[in-house]
Amino acid sequence: MNCRPEDMLVYAVTDRAWLKGESLKDQVEKALKGGVTFVQLREKNLDRRLFLEEAATIKELCDSFHVPFVINDDVEIALASGADGVHVGQKDMDVKEARRRLGPGKIIGVCGVRRSLPCPITT
Repeated sequence: MNCRPEDMLVYAVTDRAWLKGESLKDQVEKALKGGVTFVQLREKNLDRRLFLEEAATIKELCDSFHVPFVINDDVEIALASGADGVHVGQKDMDVKEARRRLGPGKIIGVCGVRRSLPCPITT
């Protein structure tokens, strides 16, 4: 999948702390209806089975809005869920290793260590 500049206008990163009784799907759907153009599913403490289920649900939702969807830090969940790619921190996984595992055509996002550095996206 190509990542176009217009896909990066409103980038949403999920956070369960903000759910306040709603489902993640409902909140992501609201964000998509509100104009989000890119979604990153970030799950640091969720059981892997539930993480994969959540990823598949959010992927389907993002597809219905034609919005790119990536998984934070977990190439295996990205592959299993059919996500458009993965976002990895510099200390989490080498970009070349992520590319090797994901194959061509998937989005790989990487943030710099310093906040002043941009987050380059590679496709």
